[in-house]
Amino acid sequence: MKTQNPNFRENVRRIFESAPFLDSLGLKLSDLGPGWCESAIAIRQKHLQQDGYIHAGVQATMADHTAGGAGGTVIRHDQTVLTIEFKINLLRPASGDRLRCRGTVLRAGKTIIVAESEVFAWKDGEEKLAAKATVTLAVVPQRTEA
Repeated sequence: MKTQNPNFRENVRRIFESAPFLDSLGLKLSDLGPGWCESAIAIRQKHLQQDGYIHAGVQATMADHTAGGAGGTVIRHDQTVLTIEFKINLLRPASGDRLRCRGTVLRAGKTIIVAESEVFAWKDGEEKLAAKATVTLAVVPQRTEA
């Protein structure tokens, strides 16, 4: 996949580091390349729902933001991406010590990017696919401070 920004790594780091909500969850950028992005989160008690599984909201946030990171690798330096729609399938109850997510651009247009994310739960030395999302992103001008 081609990138339009030779400094795409800094662009995606900004997408992750400037979102206070991600910091409160502990979601971290792991790796990236043109057309893809990976993130990880160490699971804590605050991430669990009432039955002890990792909350769907945590998985959805991770899938959404990681797909956005993937989209951020293929846009120009003066652009950003905003989610306009996403659908997530929770494939199994997620539990474990950490989650890993890989977002991949499926199609990059001038104004719309379609990406997918896969969320994997790590437990007892084994990683299992827990959720899969399809994310539609709008390509918009980067916001400048007034």
